[in-house]
Amino acid sequence: MKYIVIGAVAGGMTAAMKIRRNDDKAEIIVYDKDTDISYSGCSLTYYISGVIDNRKNIVPRDSQYFKKFNVDVKTAHEVLKVDTQNKKVIVKDLTTGNTFEDGFDKLIIATGAHPVVPKIDGIELEGIFVLRNVKDADRIKEFINTYFPKKALIVGGGYIGLEMAEALKVLGIDVVIIEKQENILPNLDSDMARLVENYLKEKGITVKTSTSVLKFEGDKRVTTAILSDGSRLNVDFVLIAVGVRPSTQFLEGSGIQLLPNGAIKVDEYMRTNIEGIFAAGDCASVYFKLNGKTMYMPLGSTANKMGRIAGENATGGSMKFSGILATSIFKVFDLTVAQTGYTEKMAQQDGIEYEVGHVTKPHITTAYPGAEKMTIKAIAELSSRKIIGAQIIGTKGVDKRIDILATAIFAGLTTDHLFQLDLAYAPPFSSAKDPVHYVGMVMSNFLDKRKFNCTQEKLLEKMQKGEDFVVLDVRTPDQYKIKHIKGAVNIPLEMLQEKMNLLPKDKQIIVYCNSGVSSNIAQNILQQNGFRKVYNLSGGILNVTLEQLLERNTSDSSPSSPDL
Repeated sequence: MKYIVIGAVAGGMTAAMKIRRNDDKAEIIVYDKDTDISYSGCSLTYYISGVIDNRKNIVPRDSQYFKKFNVDVKTAHEVLKVDTQNKKVIVKDLTTGNTFEDGFDKLIIATGAHPVVPKIDGIELEGIFVLRNVKDADRIKEFINTYFPKKALIVGGGYIGLEMAEALKVLGIDVVIIEKQENILPNLDSDMARLVENYLKEKGITVKTSTSVLKFEGDKRVTTAILSDGSRLNVDFVLIAVGVRPSTQFLEGSGIQLLPNGAIKVDEYMRTNIEGIFAAGDCASVYFKLNGKTMYMPLGSTANKMGRIAGENATGGSMKFSGILATSIFKVFDLTVAQTGYTEKMAQQDGIEYEVGHVTKPHITTAYPGAEKMTIKAIAELSSRKIIGAQIIGTKGVDKRIDILATAIFAGLTTDHLFQLDLAYAPPFSSAKDPVHYVGMVMSNFLDKRKFNCTQEKLLEKMQKGEDFVVLDVRTPDQYKIKHIKGAVNIPLEMLQEKMNLLPKDKQIIVYCNSGVSSNIAQNILQQNGFRKVYNLSGGILNVTLEQLLERNTSDSSPSSPDL
């Protein structure tokens, strides 16, 4: 049996090695137009910054390595066409320029994706880069080491854009990020994305949202970017990071079914619509586990799974792909950002009725040195009580919690299950009630209607509609003066028992503190004393990022007191 694999990075080499483990007599040929194979694409930004200082650490294997497994990896060989009728590929040797045919019994396509390069005047100027493979990283490093740029523009506020912002800042380069959408990190909900945006600004990164590039200018090298907001930026380095597209142009006319964006449509066995042809990795579609819908989500972890499944099934297996939750994580400076499952935007698109809650807790017990807070946004389905989505932002412990929540979502656990999870505890590692436990408790309370929740978006909507309600700040007067919700009255928690009679029982009361702990206690007190319309501002004022809601630095005035 002869197998041809097109593509020699995550999906392709995983598939090739699975074939070899299953069939020691198989003839396996892998074609890739690059000369670097089996590399860590997710490590490229760290290679550029110097955190990873040895190129071999991100390209640990070459074609020679795989010869001992009798896998023939031919680099600098581009597959130009797939003839599905005659089961052969047309290949060009990029070193010699020769073109030849090669036949196969089974074919696995794992050609990955390539960066989207928008049509912008001047984009061909020197100093403008994309980042997808190791040679891209080499070119960027060489340019920086040769010309020592001082002002960088990153076009695109996704994961790669933010990781590169850190890399360039570490190298002493000023950075501006522009994002065409309303928020950076469009895959996150806007409230969480704004937290990251505020953090970037604290780190000296300029962020411009709802902005695009109209034109680049320069003689040979880029010197200026003209933006849609009318501004002109002096820049001597530009990274284009506006997404990727599947590398499947060579499949035109092959009969292999593609999605509108060019991704190869596969079933849960990684089979295409052509018998004996499989696809895996960033060139192929996946399906979202929670709704079964086909989607395109290029992730390295997913590519490895798909490659293993394709290799297994190409050799006669019946391994099934369980779908993805789009679980992802990245780091920018000291901040970790992670997500899994549904976002609010996705849940709304699917017509799901849900409850949302924010929990801000330390990653370990505060008695132990080094405790750092994280904010978890959780989404639970009303009908099933299942946890269906989570996003986390924090400096420590985020990876552990997102993996717990991804596992819970994958297994279909409810919010009640989260509280019951038997998680490991010792002061250096967690708290007796882990942040995940708190997610379970808080979300169960909301679902049981024992507690009522109000997000910052809902609060703004109420204000804009002119609804009659009271916003209650239960922090100290000094905290109130620094920053508070517009129109809020200030009754510190310790004074609430004696002053609650000043609050109306016939109006909605939206109570808040810094992170939700004191306001939760205040909510309990008010509910137990006959107040029936008490809402807790989800996540507290520390997580409020809508500037329309905030008043700051009112140190010359006294806190508002109830005059209702």
